[in-house]
Amino acid sequence: MELTQAVLQLAAAAEPSRLRLLVALLSGETRVGDLAAVLEQSQPRVSRHLRLLAEAGLVESFREGRSIYYRWSVQGLEAGIVSSVGALAAGSDPTLARDRERVQKLSRQRERDALRRALRAGRARGLHGADADAGWADLLLTTLGAGPLGDILHVGCGSGELLRLLLPEARIAVGTEPSGHRRQVARARLRQGGLPRWTIRDAEPTQLPFEADAFDLVIVQDALSPVVELRKILAEAARVLRPAGRLLILDRILPTDGELSARLAALGFAVIRRQWLPGRAPDRALFLASRPGANLTRTGTDD
Repeated sequence: MELTQAVLQLAAAAEPSRLRLLVALLSGETRVGDLAAVLEQSQPRVSRHLRLLAEAGLVESFREGRSIYYRWSVQGLEAGIVSSVGALAAGSDPTLARDRERVQKLSRQRERDALRRALRAGRARGLHGADADAGWADLLLTTLGAGPLGDILHVGCGSGELLRLLLPEARIAVGTEPSGHRRQVARARLRQGGLPRWTIRDAEPTQLPFEADAFDLVIVQDALSPVVELRKILAEAARVLRPAGRLLILDRILPTDGELSARLAALGFAVIRRQWLPGRAPDRALFLASRPGANLTRTGTDD
């Protein structure tokens, strides 16, 4: 990091309210309105503090509907200042302890509100229970091999349970989910992990809001049924995947092996592993594909 940028970041953080905001954001992305409630300050005042932190490269924002979310930026997470903020958050300062408690309380309230809205809309299936479990995550980690997973994109992340389980192995974890109810539940669950290296975005699998070559691993879950959008979904996944990246497909109903393999081959992929997931419905399958140059630790087919 250049000296000028380091000085800018230190200057931005050297103010009590902005330092409190950085600590609050250690649990993950949060709405501006919720941050204002945590600090018990007006939303315009908190927004000004956040803009200064963003200008210093410590945080970044995105809009979802009428809400604006802030989170630690990748640049901020890679700066040395995050360690100091983390140490401060782990201390016994009563103001910061109260802020952390308020963040978690608001997060739990958001999750409860999302569940209630989903129940009223008849869309609560899969929100109460986990859409993955630790055994399933262990299977995926075994399939992917030892070592860090790099930057992960989970297309169709649902209520975020699988992303939460994989987060410790990721540098950055991104989930997309078109359902607003599920996005709120996913955010609440990911905040429980205490790691700020994640974000949940509103996106359809055929139109991903990311630059090309952005991820080392793309997981596409339950997005290929019906298969009418198969070509577009796979093409989008290929676009955002880095040249040596890997594509993992989890779906209940897949096209025939030949069709899927042909679609992947047209995009430069080869299926290197296929298996049914134990303990799941018999029509849920896992496909792992890669381009030439991916770091493969295991190949083959398990039926």
